[in-house]
Amino acid sequence: MAELDDLVDEMATLLDAPCTLEDADFNLIGFSGQSDVDIVRQRSIMERRSSSDIRDWFHAQGIRESDGPLRTPPEPRLGIQGRLCVPARHLGRIQGYFWLLDPDEVIPESLWPAAGRIADVAGLLLGQSTRHQTRLNLFYQDLIEGDPAAVRGAARELAAASGFSMNEAVTCVMVERTRSTDSLASQPRREGVLWVEESDSVTVAIVRGAVSEATGSVEDFLERLGSPRRRRRDSRAARVGIGPIVGSLEEVRRGRWGAQTALRVAKSREPGAIVRWDDLRALKLLAAAADHDLAEALFDERHLRFLSDPGFAGLKETARVYLDHAGSVARTADRLGLHRQSLYHRLNQVRRATGLDLKNGQDRLYLHLVLTLESFLTGAIPE
Repeated sequence: MAELDDLVDEMATLLDAPCTLEDADFNLIGFSGQSDVDIVRQRSIMERRSSSDIRDWFHAQGIRESDGPLRTPPEPRLGIQGRLCVPARHLGRIQGYFWLLDPDEVIPESLWPAAGRIADVAGLLLGQSTRHQTRLNLFYQDLIEGDPAAVRGAARELAAASGFSMNEAVTCVMVERTRSTDSLASQPRREGVLWVEESDSVTVAIVRGAVSEATGSVEDFLERLGSPRRRRRDSRAARVGIGPIVGSLEEVRRGRWGAQTALRVAKSREPGAIVRWDDLRALKLLAAAADHDLAEALFDERHLRFLSDPGFAGLKETARVYLDHAGSVARTADRLGLHRQSLYHRLNQVRRATGLDLKNGQDRLYLHLVLTLESFLTGAIPE
């Protein structure tokens, strides 16, 4: 939120000290441009939140109970320098904390009342934003779980809150990060994008129209959707699933369903993966039936042995590459670095191990599905 960034800079200028603003759960909201840092401030900026031992230590200093600015002492064991904490409250509730490095205690107490007024404005903004985000999250839950009447009402409320029209097409983008989500309440708004919380580690962007560009780094992609300007280290490790475009907010449930499946596939890949529902091909079957049902339909005892026996690992890879290359002996031999005769010998071993004839289209289709879905269904494969 640009207003909060401005308040951070105003606080840093007033007190002439490096400043950070965190929400009540110690998630980083903003930081000033001064270069002086201690280990705790550096971690807060890089990791977007403080660790539990740091939070516990500061709570023990009475920051939650304080009605105004207070100094917190250094703690070398935790890498903490002395600092000034200015709580941001609204209606008596803690909404966040301004932190200003002040190891020599040079910030004059005469400036504390002005600092408190800045914190009061931040508390008001954070309180309003938090309530607004909570309402959006509840409407989203109605949208994906409610009966038709609840879905209609939730769509109407979300449209009013976001500026969407009721009948325009939208796309769900599901984002999972390696740690709990940053506070969406303090995130800048982007026209045509509505952010809501799916869970502690997953957020959803409901985007107007189609998401046509998913190239480049995941950081760049998320920034285009309105993630905070100051990039986060955990954004590099995020994984993204993009659902199908649906005709209206009332159809978000179907878009979310596709985004969940795309995210599931993205989680099987390297950090930073962006996967589209439209590109899943056979992996769309993961959304069509429960894992147990798919496993029961696909895997029999003979094929389970082929999949699980370490002695068949080389043959599995040969079959996978051969099928991925549409049964081309030339391309498969080149990819595996094999002489063609060696490849024919391996394919014959695959036939004997599985009972499947790779010259038969149905057998090839079946084995390709088994090898494609195996890693996603491991936990559901019958004993």
